[in-house]
Amino acid sequence: MFMSKKILTLAKIVVLLMFIQGIRIILKLSVFCFIEQTLHTETIVSALLMTVMTFAGIIIAKKKGFSLSVFPTNHKATYAIATAFALTLLISTPFITGDSSLYTISLMVYSSVITPVFEELIFRGYVWNKLEEEYRRGLTVYLLTTLLFAVWHLGYVDSIASRVASDRLPFIMLMKAVTGLCFGVVLGIARYKTKNCYSTILLHGVMNMFGR
Repeated sequence: MFMSKKILTLAKIVVLLMFIQGIRIILKLSVFCFIEQTLHTETIVSALLMTVMTFAGIIIAKKKGFSLSVFPTNHKATYAIATAFALTLLISTPFITGDSSLYTISLMVYSSVITPVFEELIFRGYVWNKLEEEYRRGLTVYLLTTLLFAVWHLGYVDSIASRVASDRLPFIMLMKAVTGLCFGVVLGIARYKTKNCYSTILLHGVMNMFGR
């Protein structure tokens, strides 16, 4: 019974993750029934959908009284400095690269701010804490969250498919999952050490800036 409860919790998390990706894809495809799908509109629509879904998730978690472990309880000065550094890096990047087009800026905000907040609240917030309720060992929680994060990236097939040739799609999706795994390893360590996902949001954002 003890093991079955753990498996049930994990199964519920997997179903929820599939549901979230499914809703995101359906909503996005619905929008593109009415507007033209370009690289720019793809970025804008994805960013808006993630923002809405993030706020919806926060509201649901708050109503259910479930903590997402967002903010740190100590070393606040350090986090303030880290936040200032990340914001400075974000703002200065277009000037450093010499590319300040609207598309580049919107893509950077989407990949370095909106996506990290969306994904970290899900994985290093909800999933981590939910698994921790059943799997008391921190290493188990870390490994499961990391693996789920890697598989999660396969759910972005809709975005990838619109940008690459169909014959390259399987390889690109494999690389997407591998990248998710590598990111998950690093972000999971940060979550384990700091006990909050604000640190992982900052780290994820900076990693995405350099990984775009």
